[in-house]
Amino acid sequence: MITTIIFDLSEVYLKGLLGTEKILEPILKLPAKDIYHSFKGDHYIKFFHGEISEDEFWESVKNNANWDISLSQLKNAVRSNFAEIEGTREIIEKLKIKGYKLGLLSVHAKEWIEYLEKKFDYHKLFHSTMYSFEVGISKPDKKSYELIIEKLGAKPEECLFIDDHEKNIIAAKGLGINAIHFKDSNQLIRDLNKFDIKI
Repeated sequence: MITTIIFDLSEVYLKGLLGTEKILEPILKLPAKDIYHSFKGDHYIKFFHGEISEDEFWESVKNNANWDISLSQLKNAVRSNFAEIEGTREIIEKLKIKGYKLGLLSVHAKEWIEYLEKKFDYHKLFHSTMYSFEVGISKPDKKSYELIIEKLGAKPEECLFIDDHEKNIIAAKGLGINAIHFKDSNQLIRDLNKFDIKI
């Protein structure tokens, strides 16, 4: 029986870094896919593991890619991209009313979470949250799943994990956790129904 539902944050409840490349495309006059590729690398992992600041992350991206752009432009671009994904908040609110224990397991950065919690006030919907920058571990590392389950006081078989990345779904299932691969809120409602969770 499912008692506990664990959500990912980026691209499930909120738009994250993905999409920022399209905002930067006309400024940098570069293809969006090349811009997004520049976000990735050691600086990305260090930032999301809380080892470097946002300023250090963007400085590294900027220098490695040889971009002529200010830090404030980069920081503003990602913040302007953050937005709620239609329908997910309503689903979470209904699940909370139904009495499910709710968790959040997210690969995210300290400065962005501080901004997002203040702007969207979503964290109060969850009984427990865990971010990669707090623990220095990212999905699909099995330890991240084990830590959030422990915080929630649940067993793997009682949990349902919702994420937009297939590799994270596979890792969860490998630990005996039920999982849904998120595409959009309508699909999520249909898939929750398969677990006898009515929205």
